[in-house]
Amino acid sequence: MNIDEQIERELSCIDDLTAEIRILAHKLETDIAKQRKQDLHNSLEQLEKLRRRKELRSIAVELNLQGKKAKVVKKLAHQA
Repeated sequence: MNIDEQIERELSCIDDLTAEIRILAHKLETDIAKQRKQDLHNSLEQLEKLRRRKELRSIAVELNLQGKKAKVVKKLAHQA
C-alpha cells in the first residue's frame, strides 16, 4: 500500500470515529466515546507521521532531480 492509500485509509478511519463519537455522545455512552476519542487521537498521530514521511519523500525526489544525493532524506523518510 503506497503512502497516499495509507493517508486515505487514516482519513476514512478519522471520519468513521468522529461519527461514532457523535452518536455515542448523543446516547450518553461516554465511556465508549472516550475510548473512541483515544482511537481518534491515535489515527491523527498516524496521519501526521504519514504526512511527514510524504514530505520527506518529496524532498528526496526533488534533490534527486537536481542531481544531489539524498540518502539521508530517504533514510529519514523510511523511519518516519
